[in-house]
Amino acid sequence: MPPDTWNVAEAIEHVSLSDPIMASVIQAVGPYGLQTDGSPFRMLVRSITGQQLSVKAAATIWGRLVNLNGSKRISPASLSRLSDSELRSAGVSHAKIRAIRDITDAFGSRRITGAQLKTMSDESVKAELVKLRGVGPWTADMFLMFALGRPDVFPIGDLGIVQAMQALYPKRNTGDPQNLQRLADQWRPYRTLASWYCWQGLNLMRTENWSPTGT
Repeated sequence: MPPDTWNVAEAIEHVSLSDPIMASVIQAVGPYGLQTDGSPFRMLVRSITGQQLSVKAAATIWGRLVNLNGSKRISPASLSRLSDSELRSAGVSHAKIRAIRDITDAFGSRRITGAQLKTMSDESVKAELVKLRGVGPWTADMFLMFALGRPDVFPIGDLGIVQAMQALYPKRNTGDPQNLQRLADQWRPYRTLASWYCWQGLNLMRTENWSPTGT
């Protein structure tokens, strides 16, 4: 399913009918709000900087990097002008700097391009990206969701998704990856949308003491 052709209303109806708990989450959260980044390169670099960090810490470091860059128009050329010490001053670790340099080289030399990735299947995109330093399955999933807008991504390696599903489906023993996968199968082919609602549902449970019906 091409990323630009899926219908959000149709996806919400499908997920709601297939999963009463998710229907409750969708009703509580409201309109679908996942925003994609128009620059695949920038999105990949942002995913690298945010690896294994809290949302707040990742946002802080990203803000510093944008300030160093001089604008939000982050590109291979603009990052190449920043020294390693400048990146460290923003809070980017040495390992992540090495990953960013590898990604910058790949995109700067056009060995990888955003246009190319947009034409590839989800699995082909992941296979290409994980060749890059510092890019693992989680980063590849984030890229598929937030850079390419692919509709059927289930980021099983994301801690927030695991915590959300354990909270939303306490009777389903969802700590086991196979159980998580089976539970998410009912959302196909719109697992991206359901995953976004999982994140939002977990936030509601934590901040407003809300709980879904049907648990």
